[in-house]
Amino acid sequence: MGLLPAKAVAQQSTPAAPPAPPDRSPDQSVDRGFLRVSEGLIHYRFAGTQENSAHLPLYMAHAGPGSSLSMVGLIKQFSDSRLTIAPDMLGNGDSAPPASENTNMLYYAECVVRILDLLKIDRIDFYGSHTGAQIGCELAVKWPDRVRRLVFDGLPLFPEDFKQQLLANYAPKVEPDEFGGHLLWTWNFVRDQSLYWPHYLHDADHRLANGLPSPRDMHLGVVDVLKALDTYRIAYQAAFAQNVADLLPRIKSPVLLMAIERDPLHFYLDDVARLLPRAQKILFKRAANPNDRIAAIRSFLDS
Repeated sequence: MGLLPAKAVAQQSTPAAPPAPPDRSPDQSVDRGFLRVSEGLIHYRFAGTQENSAHLPLYMAHAGPGSSLSMVGLIKQFSDSRLTIAPDMLGNGDSAPPASENTNMLYYAECVVRILDLLKIDRIDFYGSHTGAQIGCELAVKWPDRVRRLVFDGLPLFPEDFKQQLLANYAPKVEPDEFGGHLLWTWNFVRDQSLYWPHYLHDADHRLANGLPSPRDMHLGVVDVLKALDTYRIAYQAAFAQNVADLLPRIKSPVLLMAIERDPLHFYLDDVARLLPRAQKILFKRAANPNDRIAAIRSFLDS
């Protein structure tokens, strides 16, 4: 596949309803906590319990940029039958920065293992979105005994030339300045991720057929990025450098590959599936009922 999606994105010219926003509303049923690791504190959200549960705990890895706040809706859905935990990646949300700016995806997967050890959890089911899914690839290959089933919701398979473009342009270093330019940059960065793929190419060929999130969800996304303005880019750089194609054929655990048409990473779904021929694959239509996606994940994980 070429530089991705320009023409395919442009063909999505039919007006579309705005994407259903993630549930970010406060809820007393979702708790928050911190774990201390060598880098500092890891913040995580959790709900449910292992006690009397027939299911393994579910570990949820969020996409970048942002935090486990984007996982709140899913945490509520799955914590009715199992312990569900969703940490903020190091360098994102309220978690400490990584130990170094020169990390890789294996580092973030190893952090998952450290979190599980601190929580005294031996084995999990795993859900990952975008960067979170890439962490799951490393986890499944390097620590196969720690994960039973994996759900990859939007997994990229970027060609090499596109990876180099993303490394150079997608997640720049941004410094606060006396005129507040970093505030405007962050607002535009969060907004443009809904309007263009990739966000920095503002032309018709790269325009997505998506609407904007609500002003409240925009605000919450901006706050998340501002919290980690100095470090948000570190996980992105590791993700863009990862060789996903090399890892996929080495995954032995059952995998559900899923994507929704409003997500530009859905263009890679078939390519990823060819490297994981035993995986289940589901492409959801743009206007799919969110409950259909929940049901598909539940059915896969509970089997």
